[in-house]
Amino acid sequence: MVIGEGEAGKKALIESDFLFGLRLSDKRHRRVRRALVAHRNGDLQLRVLSSAVVEVRAVLYSRGLGPAESEDALSLMDATLAGYGVREFLPVEMADVVVAERLRLQYPGLGFFDSLHAATSRRLALPILSSEGIYRRIGISTLDLDRL
Repeated sequence: MVIGEGEAGKKALIESDFLFGLRLSDKRHRRVRRALVAHRNGDLQLRVLSSAVVEVRAVLYSRGLGPAESEDALSLMDATLAGYGVREFLPVEMADVVVAERLRLQYPGLGFFDSLHAATSRRLALPILSSEGIYRRIGISTLDLDRL
């Protein structure tokens, strides 16, 4: 999906693959940057799923990073988002957790964090900007990060 006519002001939720794409070395960095520029220009309204921030932290720790390295990585992500004007973080509500568990029962291959992201997306009726096909397979509206 390329942001163009008729797409101006489109809203999308950011999940963890987007946050990891903030790194220059990430294979999706160019597309993430394109989305950030679209946000700054008012063509796309990006909102960060708080569940994605928690997921990033969990992944950093699972890869052996400690508190100091995780703090640095998360601070850099936050500063980059802020530099493009992405400052809205959306909380997970109890109802999201309930729906996430229902989704996991319905789709056994759905992971813990993806289920939270999907449930929040469903509640807010906003698409997830993601490269992960799982969301489309379970009926969650998405904007394909790989097509930006």
